[in-house]
Amino acid sequence: MALASEGVMGVQGRRRIDARLVMAGLFIVAMIPILAAPILPLIDFYDHVTRFFVLAHLTPGSALAENYRTHWAPIPDIGVDLIGVPILSILAPLSAAKAIAILILAALYSGVLYFHRALTGRNSLLVAVLLLPLLYSYILNWGFANFLLGLGLTFWGAGWWLSTRHNPRLAVPVACIWSVLIYLSHGATFALYGILLASLEIGFYFTSRPRQPRALFRALGLLAVQAIIPAILFVPWTLKMLEQGRAMASQIPPADQLVGVIPVVHNGLHRLSAILRVEEGPAYWFDIGTFVLQAMIGILLLRRGTFTIVRPAYFLIAVAVLLIAVVPSQFLGTSYISDRMPVFGALCLLGALSVRQGQWPALDRAAAGLLIVVAAARLIAVTVQWQGYDGYYKEFRTAAAQIPPRSVTLGVMVGSGHHETNVPRCEMFAPLLVSLYGHAVPLFSDPSQQPLLLTGNLAKARDGLRKLAVLPSEQTKDYNPYMSAARQAGYDVLFVCNRHLLTRPYSPDWRVVTETPHFAVLQAQR
Repeated sequence: MALASEGVMGVQGRRRIDARLVMAGLFIVAMIPILAAPILPLIDFYDHVTRFFVLAHLTPGSALAENYRTHWAPIPDIGVDLIGVPILSILAPLSAAKAIAILILAALYSGVLYFHRALTGRNSLLVAVLLLPLLYSYILNWGFANFLLGLGLTFWGAGWWLSTRHNPRLAVPVACIWSVLIYLSHGATFALYGILLASLEIGFYFTSRPRQPRALFRALGLLAVQAIIPAILFVPWTLKMLEQGRAMASQIPPADQLVGVIPVVHNGLHRLSAILRVEEGPAYWFDIGTFVLQAMIGILLLRRGTFTIVRPAYFLIAVAVLLIAVVPSQFLGTSYISDRMPVFGALCLLGALSVRQGQWPALDRAAAGLLIVVAAARLIAVTVQWQGYDGYYKEFRTAAAQIPPRSVTLGVMVGSGHHETNVPRCEMFAPLLVSLYGHAVPLFSDPSQQPLLLTGNLAKARDGLRKLAVLPSEQTKDYNPYMSAARQAGYDVLFVCNRHLLTRPYSPDWRVVTETPHFAVLQAQR
């Protein structure tokens, strides 16, 4: 089948198109949802992008300097910051957000394909097609930008190691550079990088004849060399995290101190949801249906020998399944770790998938064609879903234009936590008030995870609200106590999203500046 070959035959077989060019074309087509969307409905993503904007434009005496300051440090969560800050210095915020998203997905897509070729020995256009819907993953929808970049670099680094491991003098120095880049992108991806390569080395050992334990120990030792610099960086960061955790725990009531401290090994249906929605589309039924269909076709082609898993990767796939089952939900200040394992496992599976060359039986061709149809359907569904935010974005611009200049503003998301519900997402809008309108809004600014700190009135308001109230959950019925606490903490303006879901009149602590069907701007009554 042509999709499994090194290249694609042209008319009457007179020329062969390089498979890499076709793969690049497939990626460009797969970026249509991003390029066509007015705004990307990714939960945490614009909070990160706005941080890059602030870091790119933060100069002494500027309006931004009143509420933000830099905090650069070798922490394991700044990979996209290093890329995003220069981009935000030359591109407008909305264009920069799309450029950053495409760069991250390009690193992931090309990294997995490079790893696949290094492991299996050839390109496969079918693997490239199957990879496309995985780019729009559950984790992308969360907006975990640094993790996804780190995952792309993980597969690039693993591909390099597989291609050059026979020449350690070349392989190890370059691999050490990869390991530092992966670590700085995200600490969890550095751990996955080590697990990935160690699992493959063990797989090579068990499939070699004769088995040589000395060769295995030597290979694992060379992998350990790659961890030296990240380990040196990791120790002080870990000590700071533990100190910060103890300080936070001392402020939590004793009955609640174990919550979030003891890792949750299994969290039931949520963990299953992350598996079934590893490729996330517009609805649960759609994601589950396409997941089951793809799995059934994949099993069929594996049983018929059209698909095979390269033998050295058997142990890696087993380890990936184990990670999906037992990795804790939280660890060392990072949440949703278990949610990230299914996409890692799926990418490992595709990277280790060998597609039979030559002519296929009719049933196999039909099955592969159906996989291609599913991949196309998923991309179309994502495009349509994201286009649905066009009206929301226009409303946002109308409402945001009425906020008084340079306000200390808090976004209030009615129906928050709606990653798991049908409530439209709101997390994108409040951060854009900083980059598009010049207001002060709390952004991700954990000193152990981001190179940005809040200061001035914004920091006072954020810290004050933390002492007075907790973030509303999707079960919250009455938002007025939270809104009153926000006024008491020092916020000037509330930017309310999904206001149509409110069941009670606004708190008398706030005056309505403007309303649209889904947004409201409220000013504090002082």
